[in-house]
Amino acid sequence: MHFHADHALFFDQRPSVAKAGGSVALTVAVLIANASIGSTVASMVGVGLGVLLLIVARVQHHSRVEPIAAWIVALVGFGAVASLSFGAEMHDIARTGSRVLCGMVWILWLGTQVDWASLRRLLLILRVPNAVVGTLDHALMHGILTQREWAQRRDAAQMRLGTPRLTLSVWGSVLSEGALHAFTRLEEVEEMATVRSASAQHALLSSSIECTDVELIRDGKTVITGLNLRIEPGEWLMLCGPSGAGKSSLLRVLAGLDGPSQGHVDRLGAMVTPETGLRDRLDGRVALLTQNPEHHFLASTVAEDIAWGLIRRGVDPNEAAQRSSEMAAALGIEALLRRPCHQLSFGEQRRVALAGLLVLDPEVLLLDEPTAGLDPVAAAELCRIVAAAVKQTGACCVWATHDLGSAPSRIERVVLLRDGRVIFDGPSTVGLSRDWLLRSGLATPEEEERC
Repeated sequence: MHFHADHALFFDQRPSVAKAGGSVALTVAVLIANASIGSTVASMVGVGLGVLLLIVARVQHHSRVEPIAAWIVALVGFGAVASLSFGAEMHDIARTGSRVLCGMVWILWLGTQVDWASLRRLLLILRVPNAVVGTLDHALMHGILTQREWAQRRDAAQMRLGTPRLTLSVWGSVLSEGALHAFTRLEEVEEMATVRSASAQHALLSSSIECTDVELIRDGKTVITGLNLRIEPGEWLMLCGPSGAGKSSLLRVLAGLDGPSQGHVDRLGAMVTPETGLRDRLDGRVALLTQNPEHHFLASTVAEDIAWGLIRRGVDPNEAAQRSSEMAAALGIEALLRRPCHQLSFGEQRRVALAGLLVLDPEVLLLDEPTAGLDPVAAAELCRIVAAAVKQTGACCVWATHDLGSAPSRIERVVLLRDGRVIFDGPSTVGLSRDWLLRSGLATPEEEERC
């Protein structure tokens, strides 16, 4: 158990539910007594007992207690000085400061005894609604990733300035830009949540996808125009094009996150037009893996995140846990099930995000640059995992990429996009030729001369 920034809310050795419950009950009792008695002496006795327990925790090697305790004392001291400057009475300052200090010390001690995973189990045992626990889980993960974003921007600023001391103006930029990124990320996460929790539209006649004269306008700019495309059940399709060609935008249309500005999409028997609302555009049989796997994480640990979509679709939690374990085993990530999502490497994040989609047995699998940022070995392993899953489920797969070297070998059909238009749709042997790669912007004349 420790308070390292990456592990503060998750312990290596998880305490029992009984121990966690006892620690929570004791802390709550002290906090209630501290708030209701209103005695400076009683609060200071509570502080003394809390400090004694913190010392015991330190002896038991629960590290990082001292600096956090120091910050608590510093904050209380700052509050006292500020109160004095505004003319508050000394006894009022002492009473308020002692109560605040008592509460902080006991909450700090609770942090040495209970991690989030144990507290989460305790809340579920107490029959706190799954939706409430899930919301807390989601908020916790978002907070951790926001903290990481701020730390990365701080490190970048220190490197660029060549000093560990950052001015107030620099900190303002670090915090504001990090917060803006966090809100943007939260929007992406909410979109993935709507996709993973969408129900399947059953009893539809067709299992193919057909786009007819699709146009997509975003922020006043046409990103897709005149697109006609048909994808058959079980088909592998590679969608290629340079950055900005419209690959991600087309996947969002196919997934239902964006509706066409013109034209229509006949997807799995349901017609999607410019008038179709988001609720009707989404279909639980369609799965989308975006470029950033962090946008898929909706729970704090791997096991809970893989099962998230199943539970939201009404699957019994025990069955969801079993199916999640089986999917993790199939993808070779069963050793990660108890790990917090924010502790994973980028490659592990990709595989966990993919597991959270495949466990839903999609009929359409949309992959946006799935091997970006992976080393060759990890990229090959991801291709193998996707191929095995598609073979088992019979899903059609759209693999969008500009990295031609990492594409699965079984892909026989290629669609080339450039400037939002389809310039080629046909056999991969032709579409990946030098001539067509030059036309699509995926190769340069200089490369042709060297070859």
